[in-house]
Amino acid sequence: MLLLLAGIAVLLGRAAYIETFQQSWLKKQAGKRQLRTVTVPPYRGMIVDRNGESLAISSPVASVSVDPRKLLDAQRAFKRASLSKNSDEARLAKLDQEELNRKITEMESLLDMSTGALQETMKVMSTKRFHYLARHLEPEKAQRIADLNIPAVSTKREYKRFYPMAETTSHVVGFTNIDDEGIEGVEHAMNERLAGHSGRNRVIRDGRGRLVENIEELETMVPGEMVQLSIDHRIQYAAYKLLKGEVYKLNAKSGSVVVLDTKTGEVLAMANMPGFNPNDRSSFKPYNYRNRAVVDAFEPGSTLKPLTIAAALEARAIDENVSIETNGKFKVGKVIIKDPKNYGALTLSRLLAKSSNVGASKVALLMKPVDHWKFLNRVGFGRKPDAGFFSEEEGKLAYYDKWGKVDRASHGYGYGISASLLQLAHAYTVFANGGLLYPVSIYKQERKPLGQRVMSENNANAVLKMMRAVVQPNATGKNAAVDGYHVAGKTGTANKLIKRRYSKDHLVVSFIGVAPATNPRLVVAVMIDDPKVEKASGGRLAAPLFSKIMANSLRVMDVAPDNLPQIKKAVKPVMSSRLAVASGNSE
Repeated sequence: MLLLLAGIAVLLGRAAYIETFQQSWLKKQAGKRQLRTVTVPPYRGMIVDRNGESLAISSPVASVSVDPRKLLDAQRAFKRASLSKNSDEARLAKLDQEELNRKITEMESLLDMSTGALQETMKVMSTKRFHYLARHLEPEKAQRIADLNIPAVSTKREYKRFYPMAETTSHVVGFTNIDDEGIEGVEHAMNERLAGHSGRNRVIRDGRGRLVENIEELETMVPGEMVQLSIDHRIQYAAYKLLKGEVYKLNAKSGSVVVLDTKTGEVLAMANMPGFNPNDRSSFKPYNYRNRAVVDAFEPGSTLKPLTIAAALEARAIDENVSIETNGKFKVGKVIIKDPKNYGALTLSRLLAKSSNVGASKVALLMKPVDHWKFLNRVGFGRKPDAGFFSEEEGKLAYYDKWGKVDRASHGYGYGISASLLQLAHAYTVFANGGLLYPVSIYKQERKPLGQRVMSENNANAVLKMMRAVVQPNATGKNAAVDGYHVAGKTGTANKLIKRRYSKDHLVVSFIGVAPATNPRLVVAVMIDDPKVEKASGGRLAAPLFSKIMANSLRVMDVAPDNLPQIKKAVKPVMSSRLAVASGNSE
């Protein structure tokens, strides 16, 4: 009894000592084992079109991870205990080991892993403290794994990006990596705004890592902001669908389309081929996901001729009523510039309608190089459009003091200069806005931006009127006509520069136009790279595609027609003789 009382006294004394002198130390030790700081992932902001339609959203998913060293230690402990001399302990340890193996096998099945694959992974990663077993799992499947209560295996909530319009808007919207960071397109350009900021909470977890209680919020999670684009998903869908069909039909290398609102400079559609599906990571290849309308520069060819005439008018080198003698060919230095045939004397309207290289080069040579360079630079050549993309091509526009006579002549009809399709479409808005150039943007504008005057209103209207001749029945752009609307534009057919020589077999065909020409609302630019057909030209291949895209865009934007046929109404009174007598009328 004395020994028993002495033992009780010792225990009470020990308890008093611990309570009095070791309380803070024990709390720290408990905190190290139970208190954890967890990261709360932010919800990535949505990307929507101008009408609020979702283009990119985030869905909740989960990841499954394991501490390889901890799991292997648990397995070794069960194995050692099963070899114990105490038969009861050995039997219980063996049962625990079998239960753990059963759970691991079930988890492997849920993760679509072969039986034993996890064990092999653990051996390879035996010194590691963290390893992902799966990413972006369905929350239901992750919960089933969490319910297995496997030592060292934990689940974590994440978000996966989903793109409702798939490949239709892929080049504009871009995509994120597996860690939800923007890699391409708007996802990359606006990553900071879309990503938000992670939060941090202090929690209590049990020995198996399960959440017991939230203690406090250390840092508030800030969700990402919504980003609204200027894209109209209806115009975008039609533009991509039509472009895709044409590129496949022509067996072309690639193609691009840009649709701009002339009144605001907003991009209503931007489509490229080849395309990719941002929901399918197996289709992620640099060749496919390049936004060619923004990052690829090419020599525009004849689509530059209206800008050449505009520059000459601004420099007062010519008058809008002048005629240019073409003669079919024109020698500049050692280079002979040719037309398909001798067109004779051409007005500026007919020069564009026939797409005369000789005429355009002569107009260019009438200007001082500095005047030509300044005008092209004012309308956006040689500098980035700053439309809101992370990577934008500025094109090639050499400084005018490096222009020789051959350069000056070739610049007149679109060679020796390069630009992206977005730059070309943006430059054409000058004609639609009476000489004003509005900033181009992929983001929806809350108010109309300030425009910069880059040419006189009279000259801009004069060139716009000249471009209407291109879409007449006897001109190169006749296939670009749109029923019910006056159209102004220009065809382009440029030989590609391959190994420092212009190839006759590899072409870039294009068409850029404005409609309705009497009150311009839209600019549509179409480019097809290297079509595999005979007699390829902008008028034969790009103009019909332009017509379809422009017609659909005008309909979606509810733009009133300006070229409806006049219907003559002939009213002929038809009355019976009886009715005529009754009404008191007689013939």
